[in-house]
Amino acid sequence: MLNRILRKVFPKQNKALLDKKVLELKELRKRSDEIVICGSPTEGSWLGISNATHSLFPDKTYTFPQWYSHPVFKDKEMKVWKEALVGLQFTKITISGFATFFFDFISEYGEKEHFEVIYHGTWSEMHDKERRDWMARMFQLAGIGKIKEIGFIKEGMAETVHQLYSFNCIHVPLPNPEIPEGIQKINLDRSKFHIGVFGADTFNKNLHNQVVHALLIENAIIHVLDKSIFDYLNMSDRVVEHGKNLSKEKFLQILGSMDLNLYMSYSESWGLVAYESEAMGVRCISKNNIDYLNQIKENLIR
Repeated sequence: MLNRILRKVFPKQNKALLDKKVLELKELRKRSDEIVICGSPTEGSWLGISNATHSLFPDKTYTFPQWYSHPVFKDKEMKVWKEALVGLQFTKITISGFATFFFDFISEYGEKEHFEVIYHGTWSEMHDKERRDWMARMFQLAGIGKIKEIGFIKEGMAETVHQLYSFNCIHVPLPNPEIPEGIQKINLDRSKFHIGVFGADTFNKNLHNQVVHALLIENAIIHVLDKSIFDYLNMSDRVVEHGKNLSKEKFLQILGSMDLNLYMSYSESWGLVAYESEAMGVRCISKNNIDYLNQIKENLIR
C-alpha cells in the first residue's frame, strides 16, 4: 500500500533523481574518503537530525531522499544506488539518525564496508515499541561487528552502552550553532506577550502541557509550528501557526521575535532550540536534562 502511495507521490521523477543522487555521491568522493548519510526532512520530520548532521559534518554529509522514514527509491533503484556507493570505496560510511530501511543495507554489506552509526535520541524514547525494536537491531548488528562504532549525541549514553555491551561508542557533541548576524524580527502586536512553543508533535517534546499552561498567562499569544493539533482547546484566536517546513533563517526570525520561548521537553539530546533562543537574547524556560546548559552558563558568567 505504501509503495503504491509513494509511486503516486514520486512518479517518473525517480530516474532523474537517482542519476542526480549518484552524481552527488561521485562529487562527494572527490573531496572526501568518508561519507555521512542522513535522510532528507519531510516537513518537520527529520529536520533536527538533518541540521545537526550538517553542522557536524558540513563537507561529508550526503542527503538520502526519503519520505518521512521511507525511501523514495523502489527496490531496483535502491540496488543501483547501493552499488554506486559501495563501488566508490569510501573508507568509512556513517549513517546519521537512520531509518529502519538502512538496516538491510548494513546487513548486506557490513562484512566488507566500515559502517558507523550516530544515534540522535535518548533513552526516554524507548517507550515506543518501534524505537525499542530499532535499538535492539542496532545492538545486534554491533554485536556481530557489522556496525563498527556507535556515536551518541546525548551526553552519557556512549559510556552507558559501552559499559553494558563493550561496543565501540563515542560521544558526538554538537558544535555551538552559529547565529547569523542581522536576523530580522517579524512584525508582531507588541501590546501582547508572545510565547514560542516550537517542537515536533511527539510525546517527549511535551507540547500540549506547555501550550495549555502558557495560555494561562493573561494577554499571551502562543506561537507554534502546527496549530491544528491544538484545535481541541477552541482558542484559535490566541494560537498562531508558522508552519512545519520552515527554512533555518525563517525559523530563527520567528524564534528571536518572541518575548519568551518554552522548551520543556521531557528529554533532549542537546537542546538546539533553547540554545538558539538564548543566543539571540530571548529567554527560554527549559528543563535541566539538556546538554546546552553548560554553554549557556559559560556565556552568562562572561
